[in-house]
Amino acid sequence: MHDAGSLAGAVVLRPATAVDRLVPLKGEPSPIADRAIDQHKILVGRLRDKGVAVTELEPVHATPGESLIADCAIVLPKGAIITRPSSVDRRNETQAVENALSALGIPVIGRIEAPGLLDATDVAFGGDTLYVGVPMPGNGLRARSNELGRRGLEAIATAYGLKTVELSLTADVLRLRNVFNFVAHDTVVVASECVDIVPLSNLKTVEVPRGEEFAAGILALGERRVLANLRYRESVAVFRKAKLTVEAIDLWEFGKAGAGPFSLVLATKRG
Repeated sequence: MHDAGSLAGAVVLRPATAVDRLVPLKGEPSPIADRAIDQHKILVGRLRDKGVAVTELEPVHATPGESLIADCAIVLPKGAIITRPSSVDRRNETQAVENALSALGIPVIGRIEAPGLLDATDVAFGGDTLYVGVPMPGNGLRARSNELGRRGLEAIATAYGLKTVELSLTADVLRLRNVFNFVAHDTVVVASECVDIVPLSNLKTVEVPRGEEFAAGILALGERRVLANLRYRESVAVFRKAKLTVEAIDLWEFGKAGAGPFSLVLATKRG
């Protein structure tokens, strides 16, 4: 199992109307709740059309980011790591996610304990490695994860025969997986202006165009098959030129806040 394995199972969470309070990117208007809810329904329908067994949760806390469920857990071959989101109002959300994973028979193999902080979407999984996003030194960005959270992840990974590699991010990047995602076992889509790719010498890269950096926030459906936000039209063309099979759907409202398809889907089973 890795982030580009064939997606067979997933957990999603329906957006509440509070989604319109997601903080937009600079220069973007706020999301429109009704549109976001409709777009999320289309996302779920598309996944089911592709044969993905989708568990759909109802909002419990009605926080703006509750539907960004992938922040709450990292699912690995042996089980799940429950993270501790950096946003205080999101930390209670992990319990509903843990309950859903338990109902699916996925054991918890570790937790990020207080005072550790780690958002799961700052972590990508490929091969035997967990790639973890951290701010570039001196860029003025307050880390969403902290040293204790990253060391906690490293300890769990080591216990299960995995290693961790840190990737430095520029100040305008919200999450590693906004700008870095696996699309095959040996290939990543990346915004190289935003993430240090020097440690990636063993991987092939598909680079998104400047100005569409967050187009890299795709969801892999399988080897070289991706779900993308159609607002990034130039990048969709680049993906297809790179011989990726692309499902492009409208997730414009979530894109206003920098959230890609990866944020909305917690992959629970991959081939």
